[in-house]
Amino acid sequence: MMARMSPKGVHPMRTACVAAIVWLAALPALAQAVEPAGDYRTCSAEMSEQGRGVVAEACGTLAVPDFTGVEFQSLEELQAGEAMRDSFVMDVGIYGRCVSEVITSRLQHEGPEDGFDADKAACAHSWAEEEATEVVRSFGRACVAYADRSIIDMRIRPYDGPCYPAVKDGEG
Repeated sequence: MMARMSPKGVHPMRTACVAAIVWLAALPALAQAVEPAGDYRTCSAEMSEQGRGVVAEACGTLAVPDFTGVEFQSLEELQAGEAMRDSFVMDVGIYGRCVSEVITSRLQHEGPEDGFDADKAACAHSWAEEEATEVVRSFGRACVAYADRSIIDMRIRPYDGPCYPAVKDGEG
């Protein structure tokens, strides 16, 4: 069975394919720019820092552990880091509840006109959550590196536990 050719000798399927490719290539140019959804806002570093200052008296400050580039040398060192990570994640939860209570209390009792900036305070909570995420990630990378080394190097006591915390329903 021979394929039918158009009068000019071009196969109709080829023409359809070329047209489809040209149309698909033009789609990104036809797309609408993505607009921010509703009142969704992000916090600048400056606004987050100001927010931490706003809530510091009531909620204290957080000492953020840094596991970036850490290479655990022993199982005990890894376990100490794990305890530090878990403690920080718990502190962030407490800090977040405190920030929420400060915002609610100030807005209920004093109102927005007293100069209190709820957005800045909320940015402090957002900052803390982002820091907790980075602490979990950086500890996890260091933990996986230790576990990998412990398989190869018999001098290192093996670690076969989880490098990332389990997330319970309703969290994370």
